[in-house]
Amino acid sequence: MIKKILVCTIASLFAFPITAFAHGEMVQATPAVDSNVLTAPQDVSIEFDGKLQTIGNAVVNLITVTDNQGQVISSPTSVVEANKISTRLLLTDITGLVLVRYRIVSEDGHPVEGDYSFTVGENPIMMSAQGEESVESKNESSLNIGGIVLIIFLIIFAVGYIIKEKKDKK
Repeated sequence: MIKKILVCTIASLFAFPITAFAHGEMVQATPAVDSNVLTAPQDVSIEFDGKLQTIGNAVVNLITVTDNQGQVISSPTSVVEANKISTRLLLTDITGLVLVRYRIVSEDGHPVEGDYSFTVGENPIMMSAQGEESVESKNESSLNIGGIVLIIFLIIFAVGYIIKEKKDKK
């Protein structure tokens, strides 16, 4: 019996790898992250590793695109189709650095925010952008801690059970 509990406890350490807690990761963007395109696209789209949630008419998934002056150049609405979100650019006669910010709700219900940039034209005009910690990185760190706490709890439980069994046999 003790061996079974010990085996189950050790197996549980491998059953919940920390990477399994990842959610809502970008797998492809158009235009690509850090790419240089000669002319501005008509649309910007991002594909994620899982289906995006929609909640009635509520706006829970959104892409906002800004030019090198910080002016919003995208439509105020975004289109969600399964694991893909896209928006139309209202201004396409731009050059320079373009910032794409997104906020989505992943299939597991977690909100994820992030951003990336691409450059339009041959002579990019730089944009000053302040770095922000994304909700995704905050959620991942809290999930990592939760996984570690679960593993520690299982180890303590198994050790306590083994000690109790040894005392009961004596």
